Amino acid sequence: MIKAGETFWEPGGDVIHDQDGNALPDAPSTFLVTMVCAPGEPMLKFVDEEELRQRA
Repeated sequence: MIKAGETFWEPGGDVIHDQDGNALPDAPSTFLVTMVCAPGEPMLKFVDEEELRQRA
């Protein structure tokens, strides 16, 4: 579990995020995301339904 003030990172590459979570039933969570990409590349690349089915 990540505690207040701690950080984590994810390496670049082929990662699909489809949900987040909050382990605290009585307090909200806030996510701050900083994304870095190669020059000239789109920040996000969305996949279509067919690609999601292929990856399942």
